[in-house]
Amino acid sequence: MLEQLARRECLELSNQIMSRLPREVRDMVYLHLSTRDVETIEREHFRTTLDPLTRLYSYNFERWKKQHFPEHYWDPEYVSKPLHNELVENYYRTSTFVFSDDPGVMKRFLTTDEMRLGLPPKDLVAKVEIGLNAVSHDRGSFRAYMFGVPKSPERMREVVEGLFELKAGARVVIRFVTEAKTGEERDEHCRGAMETLFDVAQREKMRKYKVKFVVDDVRVWELGEAMRHEWVAIHG
Repeated sequence: MLEQLARRECLELSNQIMSRLPREVRDMVYLHLSTRDVETIEREHFRTTLDPLTRLYSYNFERWKKQHFPEHYWDPEYVSKPLHNELVENYYRTSTFVFSDDPGVMKRFLTTDEMRLGLPPKDLVAKVEIGLNAVSHDRGSFRAYMFGVPKSPERMREVVEGLFELKAGARVVIRFVTEAKTGEERDEHCRGAMETLFDVAQREKMRKYKVKFVVDDVRVWELGEAMRHEWVAIHG
């Protein structure tokens, strides 16, 4: 009884918001409700989770959504469909989505319409960050696990491939971690990464975006055409 009343009241409120407030004002409301300054998307996002009723593991986005967005206004049963769609659109358009260097996660997230908007997130997402580690601590050997080994070019290229699903003009921050002990080591790692990530074909694709390249949170490059030329002039 109480739940039915709550749904009815929420639906009435959402209908009034849609009918009485102009879109500009509604967008201001959505900024407070659904914008996330840091929205981390890890590979666990797509992993199976435990169903509390059946005690079986399966992938269920609705179950993840209820845990991640517990507020009633994220539930289409409590708000009108138009308001819910605008809320989700704002979430994608204004939040900053942060990805680690797990291959395939970014691309799957950007191309999967989990919120059932009728369009994939890649058409809306405007800000992403991706963490890239030049070193892999592979458990396959003691030395690799303790001291790390350089990550393969193929692995690094696979990680950033998801970036190219973004719409033109999107802001991209690439945080590159080298674990270098000296400036010389850092430059060596960066050279390898730049050669891997920004060959001729990659550079052509990257021109569509506003890209910032951050190395060990110490050095920052705005990777416009001028900065790419400067990098090449300095580092070869």
